Amino acid sequence: MNLLNEVRKTYQEQSENGTYELVNMFKTIPLLVIDDLGVEKATEWSEEMMTQIFDERLSNKRPTIITSNYSIQELSKKYVAGRVGSRIEKMVFPVPMPEESVRSIVAQQENEELVRLFFGNR
Repeated sequence: MNLLNEVRKTYQEQSENGTYELVNMFKTIPLLVIDDLGVEKATEWSEEMMTQIFDERLSNKRPTIITSNYSIQELSKKYVAGRVGSRIEKMVFPVPMPEESVRSIVAQQENEELVRLFFGNR
């Protein structure tokens, strides 16, 4: 689920969930996993939403797993008010991952398998 897109959907008339309820769920869920933080367009609104969620989770020591291709310093520059980066810095400990693209590795393996299927073991 795309966190910010789900919140935006609540602004539509026929939305099943209210904004408060959805944001509150992200604040209070026992474990929140945010994948690819920083790929969305950073706006004042998106920064405010993330700040509210992170503030609550930080205050209540709720575990949050965040993956991103950006360092904490880069996220601080992306979210210009600085509130998102400072909260992330308090909430997480960075685990650097290898700079290799898993998608490229998987694609290469899949392509090699296709070659074997079509042309046999040459």
